[in-house]
Amino acid sequence: MKPTFHHRLVNGPFEDPCLFIRIIREKRAFLFDMGSIDRLKPRDLQKITDVFVTHTHIDHFIGFDTLLRALLKRGLPLRVYGPSNIADCIEGKLKGYTWNLIREYPLKIEVLCVKEDKIIASSFCAENCFKRIDNSISDFSGILLRDPLLKIKAIQLDHQIPCLAFSLEEEFHINIDKVILKKRGLPVGPWLSELKKAIRENISEDTEFTVSGRVYKLEDLRKIAKITKGQKVSYVTDVSINDENIRKIVDLVHDSDKFYCEAYFMEEDRERALERFHLTAKMAGLIAREARVKNLIVMHFSPKYREYPDAPIKEAMVEFGRDDGRGDIKEEA
Repeated sequence: MKPTFHHRLVNGPFEDPCLFIRIIREKRAFLFDMGSIDRLKPRDLQKITDVFVTHTHIDHFIGFDTLLRALLKRGLPLRVYGPSNIADCIEGKLKGYTWNLIREYPLKIEVLCVKEDKIIASSFCAENCFKRIDNSISDFSGILLRDPLLKIKAIQLDHQIPCLAFSLEEEFHINIDKVILKKRGLPVGPWLSELKKAIRENISEDTEFTVSGRVYKLEDLRKIAKITKGQKVSYVTDVSINDENIRKIVDLVHDSDKFYCEAYFMEEDRERALERFHLTAKMAGLIAREARVKNLIVMHFSPKYREYPDAPIKEAMVEFGRDDGRGDIKEEA
């Protein structure tokens, strides 16, 4: 199965956690947390349409300035989702600069704060020197973003402060049956992307497609498209060890193809983990096992383990059920 999106950690396990997800064949990408993002190339930054921030500690938010500078002249809006203080933090960042020469710039930043059962929407526009405009308050049911291709869910957790965790799930996956395609004498080409889009958007069966000079209706082409379960990727970091947090995380990440999870401390330092409101590597493995995820990728390690960086991975993987301790801290689907 060819994936719909590629995902990778931007930094190493002892650096700022940040997950980059690129939608294949579309000029858009998502960013989960934005600590240091200097390793992302300009073409990657230009694709980012949506940013999902767990919380605004410096190692999860300092990259905002880098992204802002890269997108100032982009016409496409940037959407930022985060906890209840995210709009205040973005406003503070923007007030740190002088904007008297940008009124002709097109950038608009749309900010959506998750606060209990509400989403509070604000915006900042370059043409208005990034003055804050509070727009609306709507109900929050757990889904932050939904379109015909995917949905992104969020839960609110405790890190002594409110902290979000996220899952991205493809609604369903469409595979093209090359055998049927060949039997019908149909070529591979851009029209297949249009076909997939039509199926996802559930448009009329009478919709016509022109392929190699011939006209076909959607209902005539459906048999070459096989519908299967979509990809699911989850991202959790900076979470206190308590029963409510663990239960909510297991529900969120259940059956994920890839589960990115912090392993800040090892179990031998559990008391320190409780004091600092972080998970241990063993707890990350337990959550992955309970949630029946397919692949666990641990990240965000305490600097105290720099001399033995494989130890948190092994601890997590053994608890996960990979007794050989194999794991990967940087992996792309």
